[in-house]
Amino acid sequence: MARSARLIRHRVAFVMASSSPVSHLPPDRILPELPKGVWFSGCGDPLETSERAECDRYLRGLGIAGTTIAQASDWNDARAIANASDWSREWWHRERASERELLERATAKYSTDSVLQRLTTLMEEGADLFHGPASVACARAGIADPALARSAAGAASHALHQYGLVSLADAGDEHAFAAKFRLFLAGRWPLSVNGVKFYIL
Repeated sequence: MARSARLIRHRVAFVMASSSPVSHLPPDRILPELPKGVWFSGCGDPLETSERAECDRYLRGLGIAGTTIAQASDWNDARAIANASDWSREWWHRERASERELLERATAKYSTDSVLQRLTTLMEEGADLFHGPASVACARAGIADPALARSAAGAASHALHQYGLVSLADAGDEHAFAAKFRLFLAGRWPLSVNGVKFYIL
């Protein structure tokens, strides 16, 4: 089972990073193309070289390429990192600035109402996509923490929203948020930048 899930994650990450039609679909057509069995399935496995490359692409895209990639050891470690108070305000502001830039680019192509409606539909239809897999991943790790599962699912949902912005703005597969979403597709949970480290489970 673990080997099968790993093979699926590798195939998905490879396809998404290359010529996949998913990466070029409008937001209202992304969800039907997404796999159902990959979310959080790689959490705890050693990072692959390709996944480290996606981390680098994400950090470079946000302009914080000097940050060190650090892997959370398990779900308990991820919970501690997510609850830590030393998360980078610069990282947070750079993500928000990138979201605003993408929104401006998207609304220059489409009406504001159209952009917001398509993003809303994407989020509403994707609301149940992540919570179940996050709960299953926690349970498999021996963690009974609904709040942690909700946190992981919420992070994935936010990454989907950001990926929708990339799609609407036609920002391309090299955008930081495209790389971030591919990490979720690879079964990971990109956590946060704390101090000078970018943590991922």
